[in-house]
Amino acid sequence: MVKTKRNLAWFAAFVFSAVLVGCGGAVDNSVALSVPVSSGYPILGSTVTIKGSNGVAFTAKGADTTGIATFTVSQVGSLGSPPYLVKSTGGTANGVAVPASSDYYSIATASAGRVNVTPITHMLAVQATGATDLAGMAILFNVGFTPGKAASLTSTAVATALTAVKDTLKSANPLIDLGTDNPLTVVFSFGDAHDGLLDQIKLTVKNGPSGTTLDTLQALVKTKADGGTPVTAGFKPFTRLVVFGDSLSDGGAYTAWASFAASGANRFVGTPGLTALAAAAPYGGKFTTNGGKVWVENLAASLDYDLKPANLMGGGIPSLNLSLMGCTTCTNYAQGGSRVTSQPGIGNVGTTANPANAAVPSIAFTGNLVNKGVDANAVLLGAATADYTLTNAFLGAATLPVVQQIDQHLSSSYVTAGKFAATDLVIVLAGANDVFTQAGLAGAGAITSTAAATAVATAAGQLAAQVARIKAAGAKHVMVLGLPDMGYTPYGVSAGAATGGGLTSMSQSVFNPTLKAALAAISGVAYLDPVPMFAKVLASPTAFGFTKTIDATSAATAIGSTACGPNTIAQATVADSAASPSSLYCSVPSTSPSIAGTLRAVNADQTYMFADGVHPSAGMHKVFAQLIKDKMGLLLAAALGS
Repeated sequence: MVKTKRNLAWFAAFVFSAVLVGCGGAVDNSVALSVPVSSGYPILGSTVTIKGSNGVAFTAKGADTTGIATFTVSQVGSLGSPPYLVKSTGGTANGVAVPASSDYYSIATASAGRVNVTPITHMLAVQATGATDLAGMAILFNVGFTPGKAASLTSTAVATALTAVKDTLKSANPLIDLGTDNPLTVVFSFGDAHDGLLDQIKLTVKNGPSGTTLDTLQALVKTKADGGTPVTAGFKPFTRLVVFGDSLSDGGAYTAWASFAASGANRFVGTPGLTALAAAAPYGGKFTTNGGKVWVENLAASLDYDLKPANLMGGGIPSLNLSLMGCTTCTNYAQGGSRVTSQPGIGNVGTTANPANAAVPSIAFTGNLVNKGVDANAVLLGAATADYTLTNAFLGAATLPVVQQIDQHLSSSYVTAGKFAATDLVIVLAGANDVFTQAGLAGAGAITSTAAATAVATAAGQLAAQVARIKAAGAKHVMVLGLPDMGYTPYGVSAGAATGGGLTSMSQSVFNPTLKAALAAISGVAYLDPVPMFAKVLASPTAFGFTKTIDATSAATAIGSTACGPNTIAQATVADSAASPSSLYCSVPSTSPSIAGTLRAVNADQTYMFADGVHPSAGMHKVFAQLIKDKMGLLLAAALGS
């Protein structure tokens, strides 16, 4: 009997389909709407439902590999005219089950194409429909999506809701900047810029007041849409950047010295300070094409934080602790040449001390002795009694080690009771100068390659110990970067396979793995490997605006692949290399006759990847900052256990 019924049902279906074909009504199973679902991680295997205002609804499962659900032409055709409501429930994100409290909604404004389902589209849908919150949206979806409600979702209404969502999210976290994106239809993939915004929403919710949910942010959106001013200050994950490291992050610690060396004129006339720093900066002082920003400055700018160097040091110029001069954003302690714990760093040739201030010993300054730490004296740590107009003139680069940079910050007016603030974003990038130091010693035959590798591994472990110290001092958000491939630089390529290969090995096979393994034992630290980011740019340089990477034809062409050409003034003042000039004295051409500029080509600061033999151009720093922004929300949220 059962078999007979099944056969009759099959026969009826066959006849019905034949009638449809005969009448020109064949079922069209081609895809009309594609629905990617993501909360920062793709949500895999979710149940996606699309509903028309006529009450018809269809359900599909999001793919287990991509999180994308699809609906056919025939299905969508049965929903009537758009707009439609879309709902995602369940599934897994990064292997974790998505609870019902994280159902997400969206609006399909067309009957074909792409409609995303994300926390951003959810907020847009709630605001545009007037549903108020998740519970209200569920009721609307189940019983309240009538033709009248659908008719109210005009393009103007959706655009108005989107503006309220954009403005509120950016106010709560400046890194959530939607720009001109339409979150309903923008094409994105895991790990790219738009996906990074979803990670920042997760981080914002996690860092908001206790009990914060997406509904909490939704209430702020409604306040904004109603003409009010939502109070978003308490939701900002970061209000300050604190940076420790070396030349890759140095925001101009040597500007007083380098601007003079590059131009032949003292740019710090009168009382040095931030005004003088700004005036001198175009001439030199950063290890990139000067006049531009290094990556941490670009990142800070996206947070509305005007990051400045903590110190001005070097070249016989009296050292200045800018925090004592009223600077509230001088929290970039990175200095070119700095190592993790040891002196001398690259470029450090000693110090002298003015007898007027005995805080620094005149001769026996232990920072100048091989592998010795820097004394924690009043001048270096910023005691208010130190005379910064007279004392501690470094003859070359100060190269304060990372350990001393941290000492200075924790004893400064920026901290309370020696603790980092909960809204500090602490960034650490160091170790390259330890690699260069050990590679140089091994290359000169002073130590074996095995001893060099051991010393590099030790430096990596020491850096992890300093990160643990930062966490112990209360830092909530800590991001540590590994080293780039130090062999794949204009210098590394020009030096030959043996030298370049050694730098690659020490940075990628010794330092980074040792650092990453040690950091894994420290709770709440985000580790970021920069190598895939550089590889992404190298795979398609023109997509990022670069016309020159590294010409490996010869040593000369490799070094000639750098944006910075020779600076004859710097050659005379500080013996800068004519063959391989340092970006420290490299300025962008200006209409002002006092800034000649040293770029090899017009716009080379933006079209060349490298500024000099080992440092990125300002254009590359900008790209690097954006790529890091795309990743950091996910990494930091994961480090906090979300």
